[in-house]
Amino acid sequence: MFSLEPTHLLILLVMLAVAVLWVWAIVSIARTPGLTTAERVIWILVVLILPLLGTIGWFAFGRRSGTRSA
Repeated sequence: MFSLEPTHLLILLVMLAVAVLWVWAIVSIARTPGLTTAERVIWILVVLILPLLGTIGWFAFGRRSGTRSA
């Protein structure tokens, strides 16, 4: 039977967390009501091309721009 060393387990957990945040960002982009279709496509492309930076960018800057008041 194989066992995971603590370092490998930590790396695996970090990778899993990044993957969950990546999927969460894509779902969040798709569900944000204030975005136009073009803005959605651009944000999704940014997140797909630059997974970590795009995800951080979306949660730091994109969600605010998508919540415009009418």
